Amino acid sequence: MQASRSNQGMFWSQPRELFEQIVIWLDSDSICGLEHSQIENKLLENGYELLRRLLQTKIF
Repeated sequence: MQASRSNQGMFWSQPRELFEQIVIWLDSDSICGLEHSQIENKLLENGYELLRRLLQTKIF
C-alpha cells in the first residue's frame, strides 16, 4: 500500500509543478505594475492549464 502512494505522487508532479510556478509568479515582483485584468487573464490561462493537467493525470 505504501509503494502505491509513493508512485501516485509521481503522477501528480506536473500539476504540482505548474501550481508552484503560479504561486511563485503571484508572489514575485514581476506582477507589479500589471493591470488587474492582466493578472486575472494570466491566472485564467494558467489555471485552465493546471486543470487540464490534473484531469489528464487522473484519466491516464
